[in-house]
Amino acid sequence: ACASPPTALSSAMRTFQHHDETQPIAFGIQLPEGRSPLAFVEATALEVMDYLRDDPRGPFTCIDEKLGESGFRKWGFASDSGEPILKTDWHGQSSCGDGAKFFVPRLNALSPMRRAPPRIVAFIEAFRAVNIPCWKRVSEAMEHVKKRALIEDNQELCNYADIFSRAITERTHFGGVEAQVWRGGELVMKSHTDGAMGLLHLGLTLGGRRTLRVGKFSEQHSPYRSQESRRRGKRPGDEVSVWNPAAYHKDELWDVEQVGGSAYLSLPFSFEHGVQYNKGNVADPVIALQCRFAFISEAEALEVNGQRTGNMRVIAEAMAEALSAAVDRSELRMPSLHEISALEAQLL
Repeated sequence: ACASPPTALSSAMRTFQHHDETQPIAFGIQLPEGRSPLAFVEATALEVMDYLRDDPRGPFTCIDEKLGESGFRKWGFASDSGEPILKTDWHGQSSCGDGAKFFVPRLNALSPMRRAPPRIVAFIEAFRAVNIPCWKRVSEAMEHVKKRALIEDNQELCNYADIFSRAITERTHFGGVEAQVWRGGELVMKSHTDGAMGLLHLGLTLGGRRTLRVGKFSEQHSPYRSQESRRRGKRPGDEVSVWNPAAYHKDELWDVEQVGGSAYLSLPFSFEHGVQYNKGNVADPVIALQCRFAFISEAEALEVNGQRTGNMRVIAEAMAEALSAAVDRSELRMPSLHEISALEAQLL
């Protein structure tokens, strides 16, 4: 009796808002022609997250009573080679079964994936469906970039825009799911940026508490703070790490608290970031889902994933501006429990 029946509560219908209304478009890492633009928007839907966590066919059933180790192994959770948290990769494509191959960013290759638990798949499908005007805006932005690229005879930029435009049209956005669980003490993860799969990234927190620290700037050409390690002849260190107190002014960092029910949508390709996990345990672990593009072409994924070029900056700018405009027009929201459960019924 751990699974909760769907109910209609207002927070499940909440629209996304800018994390900082005074800075709907910020700037992150340095790329050719300036810092990469970013938008960061968030919403809260505790009932939705509880519903996903309490899926009786998933690994988190009755998590507040007992965390089943056999269930974790069954769903592929294991310690990552470079990080102590438990991770697994699923796909969220309702049209594909277990074993379908998609690009896994942390492996930098195609890999067979198990399909995510039914409620998570239903959520992803519902999230896409209720926000069609937002994705249409993103697709139109990519088409505008393609037209610009053709005028400028920039074939590489045209290819990039076409790759992401087709990913939206083929409904693979958010189809790559990395599930994460932490049950230990406080943990600070290494500062980093994501690859191009993180040009449209949905982060969900199903339980526990964690803090996402974002390095951001107010201007396209904002300078980094001067540091001793940047002097000529000195070996590079952690000059851009968000955990380095000498790297950023106070107003150049966002600390985004993520608790059960939190959701954010952003472009972690564009900004340096790191995560601090609060103390977790078997009864109350930190559970997070990172939903990214699910590329089925390894060649296309590799073509864009490691690029830090002026052309990728153009793609990020178009993505960020489209996302920001959608939020300004209330075109982005969390699906209701009714919408999720209706799609879940179709999957079973």
